[in-house]
Amino acid sequence: MDGTERPVQKPKNTRRRNKMYSGKKRQTTGKVVMMTDETRRVGFLSLSKNGRRHDKRLLDKADIVRHITSTVTVWADTGFQGINKQHPNTLLPKKATRKTPLSPEQKKENKLISGIRITVEHAIAGIKRLGCMNQSLRNRRPFIDDTFILLSAGLWNFHLRRD
Repeated sequence: MDGTERPVQKPKNTRRRNKMYSGKKRQTTGKVVMMTDETRRVGFLSLSKNGRRHDKRLLDKADIVRHITSTVTVWADTGFQGINKQHPNTLLPKKATRKTPLSPEQKKENKLISGIRITVEHAIAGIKRLGCMNQSLRNRRPFIDDTFILLSAGLWNFHLRRD
């Protein structure tokens, strides 16, 4: 499970522009949360929201975690802190602080988690291979952004099935 951002055209309205501004990407973006399986196949895509919104908040809005059975292990990044309270079988990487650095065992565990989570990153990269996903969307019709994301995810899943 991971979130990804995609550039959108900068709104003229200052209030709306501030809502869409992502400090992480330094531009106005739309954000989506996606879930994949171990074969990089996209299983879930949330609706596109403002880039300022946090990954965990998007996941809570989609309310998908309650539909995941407890036998399935959820591998998430640190952007989903608190998901382990909603789903008991969740693995999150440990965070280090200045006072408590990570032990060698915790570093090994984080490396294992990131090695499994890389499949989501590969799926995101596969979806963004479609040119319209990397460039700013200039169409202002509602839900057209979600249509492009669903289309590119479907093409990515078709590509995986073909191989």
